[in-house]
Amino acid sequence: MTILFVETYSLISLAGTAIASFGAGLLFKMAVVAKQRKRILSLEDEMLSNHSRILELEKKVTETRPEKNGAQHPEMTPIKTDRELRAS
Repeated sequence: MTILFVETYSLISLAGTAIASFGAGLLFKMAVVAKQRKRILSLEDEMLSNHSRILELEKKVTETRPEKNGAQHPEMTPIKTDRELRAS
């Protein structure tokens, strides 16, 4: 009778240990994921603020640059060439 009790006690303690380990691992993983989400959100906020700053600077540059031939950017002006392009 005592052997049966020891085996049952071992199975119960083994199951309890497995459940406790699973719970501890789950809590640890949830903490890691929460920390990663918080970091991702802060990086997204930083990127948005940087992009808005870039847009503000581009707007200032566009406003201060004089317009030439109706084009806002010099790279958008048509290239004048002596040759005509022909389709074969």
